[in-house]
Amino acid sequence: MPDKGSRPFPIQLEVEFLDRLSEPVREGRAKSVSEIIRTALERYDFANMIVMRPSMLQISVRLAAPIRQNLKRISRTKHASVGQLVRAAVEAYLPQLETGATAQLEIPDVPTPTAAESVLAPPPKRKRKPKKKSGKPAPKKKPVAKRKSKR
Repeated sequence: MPDKGSRPFPIQLEVEFLDRLSEPVREGRAKSVSEIIRTALERYDFANMIVMRPSMLQISVRLAAPIRQNLKRISRTKHASVGQLVRAAVEAYLPQLETGATAQLEIPDVPTPTAAESVLAPPPKRKRKPKKKSGKPAPKKKPVAKRKSKR
């Protein structure tokens, strides 16, 4: 059990990993996911830990404004970064390019995504509701009195 001075500590975990952590709790082998994490932290030897992070480089790609806007829109709706969307698209395309499915670097013949999912698709048009007019007439403007200047 945590000491009285403990407080929540947010940790971001993949859904599949959290499901794996929840299984012993459902089966009665652990009291909670928090208990599993605390026990693992107490027992783990961080001195011999090697962090494996893929090396990343930032590159610039020229994209037309509509493609950039649609990437941003899709990233908001999918709750993913633009980089994640680009990586997913490229990772899906690369095997075709590597196996020679395409003679040159050109768009392969693959099923076209629906207009809503395509980066090239224009954003959906929103229907604007007409403003409701209130039954009250607009207030009349009062005439502004001119001031006499002192000379």
